[in-house]
Amino acid sequence: MNRDRFDGSVERYRSRMTSASAVTSTHTQPVVVGTIAYYLGKKSDEYHSHKWTVYVRGANGEDLSHCVAAVEFTLHPSFEESTRRLTKAPFEVTETGWGEFDIGVKMEFVDGGAATTTTPLKLFPTREEIAKYGPQTTKKPLIKERYEEIVFHECDAAFARRMKAQGGKRAPKSEHDDAWSTFTDRRELVSIYAAREVTAERIKVLEQQLEVLESIDANA
Repeated sequence: MNRDRFDGSVERYRSRMTSASAVTSTHTQPVVVGTIAYYLGKKSDEYHSHKWTVYVRGANGEDLSHCVAAVEFTLHPSFEESTRRLTKAPFEVTETGWGEFDIGVKMEFVDGGAATTTTPLKLFPTREEIAKYGPQTTKKPLIKERYEEIVFHECDAAFARRMKAQGGKRAPKSEHDDAWSTFTDRRELVSIYAAREVTAERIKVLEQQLEVLESIDANA
């Protein structure tokens, strides 16, 4: 389900990233990757119209340090030190600017694995958003984020215990806590992933059937 709202709001997508681990069980850690931007109003100038933050956070405000060792953000090359690596929460980078671009995000996990993705920096609302929620102001942040699930396969017992013990620990406070919302639509999320699994299995069957047909054609 996609949501795109302007008034302290969220645009969300569902996807999955995977990290391989060591020996026994599978664990899933929900995270949110995105950006939040505030219009600077009278404080803005030609090159600094917005203050924005790119982040990786727990989907429900939980601390990720039990599974995420570091997060590396790759900004536009025009920024000084365009690669920023953070080794403790909150995993956030804040800057000012005027242009939109894609930000590279690399999550390094405590099990030695890693996952990479990108997230778009959105500074300006669309015409439709302005018509629905009003013009951009210094009080209303523009949030663009998506839900991810990090799936750790074949985890060893120590990692599994740490995931279970620290999964409910709250993350360090962020200045954006009041603007962020939590993901509570779990039932819908399960349905989405179930549909994806069915689709993936169907694609696999069709690919096998295609291979058989191609083999028949080759031998004809």
